[in-house]
Amino acid sequence: MAAALLVGGCGGDDGVGSFSASAPGITSVSASASASASMSSTSAAASGGTTDGADTSGGAASGGDLCGNGICDGLEYCVNCPADCGPCAPVCGDGVCGGEDCTSCPGDCGACDPFCGDKSCNGNENCFNCPGDCGECDAACGDAECNGTENCFNCPGDCGECPATCGDAECQNGETCVNCKQDCGECPPICGDAKCSGNETCSSCANDCGTCPPKCGDGQCNGAETCSSCEQDCDKCPNTCPCKQGDPNFNNFCHWGPKTNGCPMTMPGGYCDPNGDGSYQDGDWNKGYYEYMAACGG
Repeated sequence: MAAALLVGGCGGDDGVGSFSASAPGITSVSASASASASMSSTSAAASGGTTDGADTSGGAASGGDLCGNGICDGLEYCVNCPADCGPCAPVCGDGVCGGEDCTSCPGDCGACDPFCGDKSCNGNENCFNCPGDCGECDAACGDAECNGTENCFNCPGDCGECPATCGDAECQNGETCVNCKQDCGECPPICGDAKCSGNETCSSCANDCGTCPPKCGDGQCNGAETCSSCEQDCDKCPNTCPCKQGDPNFNNFCHWGPKTNGCPMTMPGGYCDPNGDGSYQDGDWNKGYYEYMAACGG
């Protein structure tokens, strides 16, 4: 043992060449390190161990360094002795997904599934369900948002109905022909509005158009109408016009001269002289004949 101690002290260091536990690539050691290893082997043989530098207790990294002794030294490092040195830090690209994930190392762990917020517009994402990744949707009428160039005129579904404005060429929302003729047009004629307009007449609306002048056939015997001039309204005149019995040439009341006394049909306006000009050219000779025959028996 004294000789071993003497050898170990030569050189003034711990008898190990320049290597560390974290540098597994170093394979050469100094002469003094070899001597120390030889002396350790002799000591191990004397105590019943092996003499070939191998660790029969399970894992010597090199002669005299026991993996599992709680000390990471000699040639021990994370690969050959994780028990003493701890597991190796994950390395992206080593083909093993350990301590890594799809975000930090897709090469080892595979690509991440798309999700809203990953700054990529993919999968089923679109501007509606993930504007953060895909950007805001363009304004579209019917998307329940009044945006872009939409307004109450071109998209009332999103922006609501426009308030009524007289002069917008639409008759709506309380506008009428009374308060907004520009949009709703002129009001139709109304009997009683003091205007005789549209289809109103003196017959249909005397309030606006005035009372109609007398007219034969209007059902009223008024004005200058008489039983002779308007039998329709004034009833049939009593026949007081004399007959000329036995005169074969006299068979018509209109054979009497104009204004014959007692013969109303010969008076001006009567059916023998409707226009009262004293001439029977415009008279109703047929009526004169039938009435004469009925009254006088021809």
